[in-house]
Amino acid sequence: MLKIYGVPNSQPVRAVVWVCLMKRLPFEFVMTSQNKAAKAPEYLASVNPRGTIPAIDDEGVVLWESHAILIYLCEKHGWQDLWPDALVARAKVNQYLHFHHRNTREIVVQWSRALWPSVFGVQQPDAGWIKRNTFPGMENNAQIVAQALQIVDNMLADTDFLSGDHLTIADIVAYEELGQNQARFANCTDYRPYPHIRAWLQNMGELPYHDEAHAIWSLIGDVNHVQGGMATIAAANKEAARVFAQASA
Repeated sequence: MLKIYGVPNSQPVRAVVWVCLMKRLPFEFVMTSQNKAAKAPEYLASVNPRGTIPAIDDEGVVLWESHAILIYLCEKHGWQDLWPDALVARAKVNQYLHFHHRNTREIVVQWSRALWPSVFGVQQPDAGWIKRNTFPGMENNAQIVAQALQIVDNMLADTDFLSGDHLTIADIVAYEELGQNQARFANCTDYRPYPHIRAWLQNMGELPYHDEAHAIWSLIGDVNHVQGGMATIAAANKEAARVFAQASA
């Protein structure tokens, strides 16, 4: 059986899990914390030398990097709806996947800067604290995020999804970053200036297994007001992992 290593509050991990749930592909979810388990010598030697999540072990095929994992699963199982075989359609998906890394992905900084000071009870953390304790992002993060949001909004102006009229892994990957920051979940990004993103978020939220794949969002809630410290985050991850297992079964 496919093994997926990670924790539910990881965006790239959820992308892999959600696709597997939608496609009814059974998997075993192996809880692997980013800052401890993924740095253990055994994991580094046998799973992922980068010490990051997600990673998979598909009956001996070990892969890391979420985009590579998603493409592998789509190609292995023939999920051409999510990873089209037509040249131009696939190129459009690939275009977004490459864009995502240092553009849309940078929006996680807004989540990190709200969540971790709240978890640790640090009021108005300075740049040094942010750098030591959270994902700091690029130096011009605010500019990159603003530009990325406008680009994504423009991409959705004439189509329902990022690469055309059909859902692909481009949308799955993007939603994990953008979706969690909505007012009804983490509440740390203002999407009011982006009407097409707002409509897309609504449509993505109605897809199969959305709630199961994203149980962590409701469990953590508004990241500006998390109480209970790391115990709250750990408990939310454990419960969300239980939801993964139940949904997969």
